[in-house]
Amino acid sequence: MEPVEFLGIVLFQRPYKDRDALLKIFTRSKGKRMFFVKNLKSPNHFLKRACFPMARATYIGQINAHGFSFLNEVKTCYFPKQVQVDIEANAYASYLAHLVDASLEEGEVDEGLFDKLWQALEKIEEGNDSMVIANILEVQLLPKFGVDPHLKSCVFCQRDQGIFDYSVRYDGLICQDHFSRDPKRSHWSARAAHFIRIFSQLDYEAIQSISLNGKTKREIRQAIDSLYQEYVGLSLKSKSFIDKLINFDNPLDDSYSSKV
Repeated sequence: MEPVEFLGIVLFQRPYKDRDALLKIFTRSKGKRMFFVKNLKSPNHFLKRACFPMARATYIGQINAHGFSFLNEVKTCYFPKQVQVDIEANAYASYLAHLVDASLEEGEVDEGLFDKLWQALEKIEEGNDSMVIANILEVQLLPKFGVDPHLKSCVFCQRDQGIFDYSVRYDGLICQDHFSRDPKRSHWSARAAHFIRIFSQLDYEAIQSISLNGKTKREIRQAIDSLYQEYVGLSLKSKSFIDKLINFDNPLDDSYSSKV
């Protein structure tokens, strides 16, 4: 098979034997594939930077339908510098890579999701709030797990302004006028419901700057965690690390709790 040029995002890297490595790369044209790279542990390997987790690049290589694929060279590489110096950026970028990996079947092509992950990692590299960047993709990823809650407006009257809460019973947001329809509604904060409604429709390219206070971010985190706990039930080590990181940063704050 002839080598081809393709865009790819490194989801993770694993050691293989003594000096070799396996890479899970999410390619735009062929979905996620496992790549074998010989002698990657060598100090001066020419592909080392392009094989780093969360690296985004234009690669040339052989993509096989079965077994390992192979990399020949890299043309353009965006190395994740921010991820190297910021533990929070690293945690959220890793979590997004693992979450996207969990949402995709092997070889499944999803150019829209590829573009969203590429843009999310780009926004983290630009120094934007990594928690909020991750929250946006978490909300928009729900349909990949077979869940499509109605988050754009009230499920009853389609109102898209005002105070909202989430209803598991009706799988979507309900406005204040319809709170009585579900006595067991989730009791999200008004701020959390507002931003999750926005996140469900937000294009990363539209983001110029992000500024949310800590309380609002914790409320959003709790609400999104409740969605994943209710509908997805996914357990990722990278998410557990984020929960520990948040609790370490807020040791006296009992308002935050996550079990996803």
